[in-house]
Amino acid sequence: MKKVLVLFLALVMAFSALPFVVAYADEAPEIIYSDHLDNNSSKGYDYNVTYASIAWVKQAKGALIWVPADDARSDAEIIAQAKAADPSLNNAVDDFAVLKGFGTAETPNTNGSKAIVTVSEIDGEIVFSIDGAYSHFVKDAAAAPVEPEEPSEEPSEEPSEEPSEEPEPAEELSETGIIRIDAPLKMAVAFEDGTVYYGGEMKEVVFGKEYAFQMCSVNWDNGVFDGNGNGIRGSVVYRMIVVHQNEFNKRAQAAKEDPDRYTVKGIDIIDNEAKLIIVNGDAKDTHLETDVNNFFMAYRFHFANGDYNKKTGIENVINTPLESLSVNLPLGSTITCNAYKGDEKIASDNVFITHNAGKGIYYNVELTSVNDYTWTL
Repeated sequence: MKKVLVLFLALVMAFSALPFVVAYADEAPEIIYSDHLDNNSSKGYDYNVTYASIAWVKQAKGALIWVPADDARSDAEIIAQAKAADPSLNNAVDDFAVLKGFGTAETPNTNGSKAIVTVSEIDGEIVFSIDGAYSHFVKDAAAAPVEPEEPSEEPSEEPSEEPSEEPEPAEELSETGIIRIDAPLKMAVAFEDGTVYYGGEMKEVVFGKEYAFQMCSVNWDNGVFDGNGNGIRGSVVYRMIVVHQNEFNKRAQAAKEDPDRYTVKGIDIIDNEAKLIIVNGDAKDTHLETDVNNFFMAYRFHFANGDYNKKTGIENVINTPLESLSVNLPLGSTITCNAYKGDEKIASDNVFITHNAGKGIYYNVELTSVNDYTWTL
C-alpha cells in the first residue's frame, strides 16, 4: 500500500508540472495532494478553500469538482484540469459533476456510497464540508493575496553614503511529507487539531514540527471516537516529530546510550520520559506506530468465582457489558469499569492502565501484551 501511495504522489507531482497543451494551461494552478482516507466512514470533515481556485472530492466511482462562482470555464474544461492533475480520476471515476460557488451537491456515483458536499462561507472563510465516506480530497495551493503597503507620508531621508547591507534571504517554506498513522484495534489517535485517525490513514506533516496527540478507545457500538459520548480520551499527551534520515540516525545513536529512557526501533525512537516519538520520515514504510506497552495495554476482565453470567462494561466504550472481556485501553489513564451480574450492576472500580508486570492468570509466563484484572466478587 505504501509503495502504491508513493507512486501515486509521484505521478501527481509529475503531471502537475507538465506543460499541458490545452486552452487553460497558463491558468492552471499548482495542485497539492491534501488528504487521503481509505474506507473512512466518519463524518464532519471540513477544508478551508478560501483562496483556492479549484478543489475536488473523489468517492467510489464519482468525483465532485468545485470552483469559485466566477469561474468562466466550461464544465468540460474544469473536469479536464482535475483529471490532468490527479491521474486516479482517469482510471477510477466514471461520473463527474461540477459545483460553482456556494451550495450543496453529492458525489455522482452510479454505484457505491455517496458523499454530500456543502460549500459555504463561515466567519469570512470559504469552507468545503464533506459529510460521509470519501476516498480523497484535493485542492490547489493558492496563497492569500499580499496587501500593498501604504506609502509613508514622511519625507524620505537623504541617501546614506555608506553601502547598504544586503537583504536577508527570505525564509524558506517548511518541507512537508506524508506518513501513515497506525492505531490498534478499536482505538484511535486524536491530534490536537481535532483530527482523528483509526488506523491506515495518511497524514501530511511538516518535518521538524511537533504534533501533540492522545490515544483513545472508541465506542464499540459504532467504532467512533469524538469525546462527546463516543469513546474515552487517554490522559497522557504524546508528541510526534518527523525528521530526515541523517537526524534520525544521530538521535538513535544518542538514544542507545540511555536504554532505560529510550526505545529505539527501525522507524522511530520513543522517549519514554518526555513522551516524544521521533519518526524517520525517509524510512521505506514511514508511519506512526502506536504499539502495545508504549501507548496502550490490552486488559482482560475476569471474576474470581467464575465468569458465568457475569460481565464487564465501560461507559462510552462497552455500553453493552460482555463476559470475559478483553479491551484495549490507553496507558497511564484511570478508567472507570463496572461489573454486572446478568443485567444488574454490582460493582464499580477505577482501574489504572499500566504496563504488564508479568502477573495475571499465567503466573509463570511474563505476558507482554496483556494485563489481567480480576473482580473479587
